[in-house]
Amino acid sequence: MAFDPKIHQIKIMIIRCGQLLDPDEKNITKLYEETSRKLGVPLIATSTAETDHLPTPEESARENPDNPHVQVCPKCGEKSYFMLGLCRTCKDAEGGKYKTMFECYKCHHKEKSEEPVVVWLERLGIDFGTQTKASLGVKTVTDDGIK
Repeated sequence: MAFDPKIHQIKIMIIRCGQLLDPDEKNITKLYEETSRKLGVPLIATSTAETDHLPTPEESARENPDNPHVQVCPKCGEKSYFMLGLCRTCKDAEGGKYKTMFECYKCHHKEKSEEPVVVWLERLGIDFGTQTKASLGVKTVTDDGIK
């Protein structure tokens, strides 16, 4: 099972409630379990064996084929064509010439583009606008309050 951001957000809210109830407790597992019990919320068990990584672009395309980033493959005609951002040093980027690649997870057809991912997102009608990390629900180790 891939990382589920909705379940993750629910757990974070429960832990934050627990921090309000018991500000001295630093063990987030204990906070989550005790606060869930107090709130009458069933525990959502997650182990690293089940949730060991964020989904790859291919996994996202397979799990959510109706997302606008999943397109119809020009070779096989299936809605299984997903977009990948390429870093300048990877083999497929050919020294930074290509910035985006599309790949079909069914027939494995690939096409590279010199246009960056943000240009392709605009072409596909995906507009994130100007947002902050907080508005997107992204937290990093440099943010205040991360323990």
